[in-house]
Amino acid sequence: MTLQSSKLILSSQSTPFFMLPYVNLRGVPAMRYQGDLTMLAETEHYVRAYKRWGLVGFAWYGRNIPDLESWDGGDHVWNAGGGFRYLVARQLGLQMGMDVGRGPEDWAFYIVFALHG
Repeated sequence: MTLQSSKLILSSQSTPFFMLPYVNLRGVPAMRYQGDLTMLAETEHYVRAYKRWGLVGFAWYGRNIPDLESWDGGDHVWNAGGGFRYLVARQLGLQMGMDVGRGPEDWAFYIVFALHG
């Protein structure tokens, strides 16, 4: 299973600071990288390894543009990582597992409870 997506989020000039779009990636502190415009691209790959066990790898990239009039500045933010999944309920596609990811500042550890088709 492969998930690939991209997202572009734009705000208006009257948007309050606490509602500005932000780079939302695993392993990156929430709302740390805000701006008038944020761009995200991601890819995640899942491989079934053995019976109910699977491996997942992911990489994401994001960028925030603080001011639309001048595209200078902003931050380029990335993360990458991997983990494993165990198929808890086969008929429902319910999986549990753990992910470890590295962002531009620090490592992050996640416990995942997911539904995969």
